[in-house]
Amino acid sequence: MGETVEYHVTFPSAGRPPLALEGVLTRPAHDDVSSLRAGAILCHPQPATSTLADPLLQRLAMDLATAGLIVLRFNFRGVGASQGQQTDGRLEPLDIAGAMDFLLAQPGVNPQKLCLVGHAFGAYMALAYAAHDPRVRTVVAVSPPIFRVTPDLGAFERPKLFLTGEYDEVSPRHKLEPWLERLQNRRLSIISGARHLLRGYEGIASTTITNYLIRWAAAPGI
Repeated sequence: MGETVEYHVTFPSAGRPPLALEGVLTRPAHDDVSSLRAGAILCHPQPATSTLADPLLQRLAMDLATAGLIVLRFNFRGVGASQGQQTDGRLEPLDIAGAMDFLLAQPGVNPQKLCLVGHAFGAYMALAYAAHDPRVRTVVAVSPPIFRVTPDLGAFERPKLFLTGEYDEVSPRHKLEPWLERLQNRRLSIISGARHLLRGYEGIASTTITNYLIRWAAAPGI
């Protein structure tokens, strides 16, 4: 725990009028802001039942910051202390846009190394948003809900890592793989024994994602 520091933050969404969104910024402790670090934005599952306190995202924020990344997790509009009303994905991309601008304004964040990580609903939002913002250099989509998949979702060339649970009832492997076969530059990792929200499997999921992002952050030109 001493290897990272957390700050509770508030930042505006994109769009008009802007909404005040709550978040948590996690950085390596004793950070030297003169050296640039990769940045990650974490998007939580279904807003009706989840928040930035999602167990996987909490674990992942700590693991990524310990590995040297600067991490922002936040509540979508209408969740927790974030202003506004939930729109089931219609306006939530404006929240990610605000998070991107906020993260880029933080000292030490490398604008050439920005990633989005989404869990469940957040995975769908991350993939949908990244298609329209080339600043996002890679996406990690954890258990994207199959019922939200459209033909063009994820259809961009930048690298993508997908995770799903072996027994995921919302993003089952046998339905996920035919969609992924149509996408470029993607990898799939299966978390053995896990269901949709990966309860009890946060450690292995976070390690898988962290290892991927460490390699991505170190690779030139990606």
